[in-house]
Amino acid sequence: MKKFTSLFFGLFLALQINVFAERGNIVSFIPGPILTPDLIMSELQSQMDETAFALTNLFTYKKYPVQAVKIFYETIDGKGKTTVASGVVFLPAVPEVAGMPVFSYLHGTLTSDAETPSGLEGLESVIGWIMAMDGYISVLPDYLGLGEEPPGMDPGLYSGIHPYQHAETEASASVDMLKAAMLFCNTNQLVNAKPNGDLYLAGYSQGAHAALATQNELQANPLPELTLRKTVAGSGAYSLSYIQKKYLFEHPAYPSPSFLPYLLLGYQQVYGNLYGNLSQVFVSPYNSDIPGWFDGSLTVDEINLKLPAYWKTMFVPKYLWNIQYDYFHPVNYALRKNDVINWKPKSDLHLYYCTCDELVANENSLLAYLSFILKGSSKVSVLPVGPFKHAECAPFVLLLAKIQFDCASGANPCGIDLLSLLKSASDEDLPEFTNAVLNIDQFPYQEEIMQNKELLAYFNEVVELENLQIYPNPAKDVVFIELPAALPGTSRVSLYDLQGRLVLDKICNDKTIQLDVKPLHAGIYNIVLNGETTSVEKLIVFK
Repeated sequence: MKKFTSLFFGLFLALQINVFAERGNIVSFIPGPILTPDLIMSELQSQMDETAFALTNLFTYKKYPVQAVKIFYETIDGKGKTTVASGVVFLPAVPEVAGMPVFSYLHGTLTSDAETPSGLEGLESVIGWIMAMDGYISVLPDYLGLGEEPPGMDPGLYSGIHPYQHAETEASASVDMLKAAMLFCNTNQLVNAKPNGDLYLAGYSQGAHAALATQNELQANPLPELTLRKTVAGSGAYSLSYIQKKYLFEHPAYPSPSFLPYLLLGYQQVYGNLYGNLSQVFVSPYNSDIPGWFDGSLTVDEINLKLPAYWKTMFVPKYLWNIQYDYFHPVNYALRKNDVINWKPKSDLHLYYCTCDELVANENSLLAYLSFILKGSSKVSVLPVGPFKHAECAPFVLLLAKIQFDCASGANPCGIDLLSLLKSASDEDLPEFTNAVLNIDQFPYQEEIMQNKELLAYFNEVVELENLQIYPNPAKDVVFIELPAALPGTSRVSLYDLQGRLVLDKICNDKTIQLDVKPLHAGIYNIVLNGETTSVEKLIVFK
């Protein structure tokens, strides 16, 4: 929203507050503009297509002017060290003190600092203006490594690439931003909008991945002043190691190749073991050029134009082969660690996706739903929104989030009351969206999803086989592996060291497998047995 920058009051002096007392503490803040509902809707109309704006206009109530405040706050990085992140709070400008629900929006993939929510110019800040205009205290973090540095801050405390799709820091940055926002609202006497204790959480694309990570964190470590009521997540890569990885390797012409080096650079910063140098990962000139493209100055689209349409051609073939096939490669370990589907949601979670998404496989949402259901959650739903591509899908998912939150919070009339008008206007063009609204709290696809063999295969990826015997263990010369008699078919045995390197690979048809371990160095190895199911066991080799 570029016009918004001209409306700043001129109060740009950051106010320093008790630096580094604890996570969520405010380091500094910068008051921004106040916009009227008419200005907000005018800017919104200039940036949205006609259909999306018409639906948004229909479900917004345009109640309050909105004050934006940029906040720098203390949090932790991927290694648990103190750092500083930024975000923005949008406050309803109400004349008297009033309790209001808190809404937190977690943004999608960004590489440009200027496009972060606190920059107030990009599309990602739009949802904050809208929700605050309708009576929510809206809290939008920038995430780690995105946004500008706070005035006067030591650059060493605010440096490095954003750890893209890293669940722990997505959650810590988001939760700590909530803490900072609550501190700001509750201690600032000039702020009349006060949190009423209810929290509503939404995210799209990377923000959906972050939303699930954040809900899991809030469930494990609740904030005493906030209770999470509902989460809406749209089109997230929740299963990085399985669904999304499989989708990428099946689509050699991927429309957004920048996502791949972005993820590797971020994970390398956190874990430090994905590669020794970039020449092991990317061919020339990408091995030398790629790091500079993620310095915060370029957008995702600008970086995509610099990368090959056939994304595999920028990789060293051997490195790419290891990612595809080596279960214990550090990249695959990192991907598994950042899957966000292996927990049980205890508060309402609604998963939405669009059926023509070209960036994130629909099965991410379906597998997340199935995983949560199998873990015993009764708080999850999943629904398609419409036949839209990834970017086109976002406004509809966020509109569904607003309808959900208005109905639950009582902040506005329940948007479902307008369905007769919506249905008559969109039955032909937006049948799935209409169906998503009509079935907003139902699970119509559970039986179909429970029978999906591709999704169910995920749960058999690593299975402990009963009666699998490995002897002797520890071993010095020869190891025997006895398979269960009931195990059918051919089996493949692979041996990996703890660095994820394949050291032995063998195809077997017999029920007793013999391995010669004399050439191996002393140490601990992982035996991976692939057949109808997969089993992983430890083997100790000594000399």
